[in-house]
Amino acid sequence: MIPRFQRDYSWEKKNCDEFLDDIVKGLKYKNGKLEITSYFLGTMLFIGNFDEKSDKEIQVVDGQQRITTITILFSAISDIFRAKGEDKLSELIFSYIMTSDDDGNPVRIIKSESSYPYFSYYIQDREKTQITEPSSEEELCIQSTYKLFRTRLEEKNLKSFMTGNCEGFNEDISIIDILKAIRDQILNCIFVSISTDDKDQAYRVFEILNAKGKKLAAIDLIKNRLFEKLPKTEPADYARCKWNELKNIINECDVASVGLGTYYRHFWNSCYKQTGASQLYERFLSTIKTSDYDSFLDSS
Repeated sequence: MIPRFQRDYSWEKKNCDEFLDDIVKGLKYKNGKLEITSYFLGTMLFIGNFDEKSDKEIQVVDGQQRITTITILFSAISDIFRAKGEDKLSELIFSYIMTSDDDGNPVRIIKSESSYPYFSYYIQDREKTQITEPSSEEELCIQSTYKLFRTRLEEKNLKSFMTGNCEGFNEDISIIDILKAIRDQILNCIFVSISTDDKDQAYRVFEILNAKGKKLAAIDLIKNRLFEKLPKTEPADYARCKWNELKNIINECDVASVGLGTYYRHFWNSCYKQTGASQLYERFLSTIKTSDYDSFLDSS
């Protein structure tokens, strides 16, 4: 489960290219076949206990960009397998995207409120029968990442890259075997897992943990802080409702150059002391009292 305070999926082309490059460059061609090597995925932070056998969801606090990207990559590989008549391979790799409970009901491996239902229809559905045009910055990013992987994994493009980056590579090897090797390289990656049942502790670690991937922006840290101090309550989640309302207003403006981070920086500078982007989070902490977080959300 991607918690409500998490930033939206936001990996750019350069992040996805670098990730796929690292995966492919780690493959070794030996004795007529591709072999996988150890690939370090970085550090990830979770709320929950992996050792307990229970039905409780594990919350991804840091690492969701990488996990989401891997899910998109597996969806692309699954679709290529299927297009090439390898339906069984397509089904098997898709089991890391969708599984089922004991009653046979479908269960999404990753659940995210912010990208639902677009992510479910576009990435987590093998049939892709209900795809719609992206209507937000996050949905557009998901679509762009999928299309990037489909292009990069085309046989001509992939073999061309491997010829220059995999010593001794023989282009006679089938595209199916290459995709299987990429799949195995990811499934056998190594990462450092930090998990805690203490939600407050996880929020604090989240602020200082800069794992491999796209560096956290001030707006991500501000959102984390607001959602930490304005906990989810019934009958409605006030923080999420206000945040989504703001995002929807910005999306409806249809100004490509204005994202949430840009908006908040200009909002801050118009209402408070002039502050650069790098100091915005620190200025937020020193200026806005915890008891005023709800009114701060209202004013934005």
